[in-house]
Amino acid sequence: MATLSEGQPQKEPGQSSDSDQTSHPQATSTSTTTATGQSHPQPQPTTNYPNTMGYPPVMGYPYPQAPQGYASSYMGYPPNEYNSYAYSQTPTQSNVRRNSTFVRLVLVIMTIVALFTVVSTVALWFILRPEVPAFRVEALSVSNFNTTNFDQTANWEANVTVENPNQKLKVYFNEIKSYVDYKDEYLAQSFEDPLSLEIKEHDVMNVKLSANNVVEHVVDQKLVDDMARDRSQGSLIFRMRLIVSTTFRRGSWWKKTRTLKVRCERLKVEFAGGAGVGTLPVGKSWPCLTFV
Repeated sequence: MATLSEGQPQKEPGQSSDSDQTSHPQATSTSTTTATGQSHPQPQPTTNYPNTMGYPPVMGYPYPQAPQGYASSYMGYPPNEYNSYAYSQTPTQSNVRRNSTFVRLVLVIMTIVALFTVVSTVALWFILRPEVPAFRVEALSVSNFNTTNFDQTANWEANVTVENPNQKLKVYFNEIKSYVDYKDEYLAQSFEDPLSLEIKEHDVMNVKLSANNVVEHVVDQKLVDDMARDRSQGSLIFRMRLIVSTTFRRGSWWKKTRTLKVRCERLKVEFAGGAGVGTLPVGKSWPCLTFV
């Protein structure tokens, strides 16, 4: 039966043997002793292997990025993109010169046309020498004149002579509108028939107007009272106005249209007794003023 030697220690339960301890040296040893008795540090295991999971290393700073020319200030657009676009849109000197020449040519043509128009108009005006027709009242009569019962009624009939003084132009009166006034307020209005005059011709225009204060134009009562007072004194002073759309024509190649404003002032109509009929003095005409 084998017995334990005296010098062999007994192993406690759960305690590894010496052979186990010698076969697994401790990992905490950081130096070794050589035969000469000198100790050298044991090399450390390498820890700089790349991370297999793709994450950046925990320790250290990232590598600086390589310079890329200009600073990225255009939100990722290629460098110098703006400058190249600007250079490509800059007009060349030849284009600027052509545009300037075209503008000058247009201005010259417009100036020539304007000058030609002005010169031709002035020349024709001096050659044709258009003159304003002459108007004069030969006769005026008032009938059915009544200012009683707060009403005003009357009929006016006038003979107006119109003369064309032009030596080269015919005159056409396209539209004639007539008025009769008393103290700057009109009493009646009417439209007359169109009229035409040959060169150096004259004609008589028959103007008829009628006033009815109830149906047509309403006259202020104060004005009616003034007419009644003047009528009682034997006379009334009226004014006749004509607005005439007139065309001056030379053949078929020249014409000019103007609006004539004719004013026949201070037409004094005399009434005999208490009759409602009055006339201008016989044998006298009243020239009218004509404005263009």
